[in-house]
Amino acid sequence: MEPPPVIAPARSRSIWWLGVALLLGAVAAVLFRFNPAQYGFYPRCALYTTTGLYCPGCGSLRALHQLVHGHLATALRFNPLLIISLPFAAFYFWRCVSLWLAGKPLPAFVMRPGWIKLLAVVVIVFTILRNIPYAPFIYLAPP
Repeated sequence: MEPPPVIAPARSRSIWWLGVALLLGAVAAVLFRFNPAQYGFYPRCALYTTTGLYCPGCGSLRALHQLVHGHLATALRFNPLLIISLPFAAFYFWRCVSLWLAGKPLPAFVMRPGWIKLLAVVVIVFTILRNIPYAPFIYLAPP
């Protein structure tokens, strides 16, 4: 009985990156074609459904739908925290891809405790502010 074939590490990484790219492309295509405000197969926010309060992610699907259509201002209106954080995520992703293409090892994802605390505070403050029903805070809530 022969042992199973061994896939070379470089090839398995290529397959993994190809799978990630195909998944992101499929998600972008679905978001481009089907507006989350008009189609019911997208998941609904459990916090908003049960309490009527907006979570930090409320409006994200509609924001991404607007973003893939090139409407940055409208995307910001649905979820400004998500849209502002995307360039940072894209920079980190590009850095990892560049290192991977150069054949260098990927760095471990390490965040200092201070940055984690700051991120938690930003998300909590954003959540509180977007649920205040008075101007100017109503502009943080999704329309």
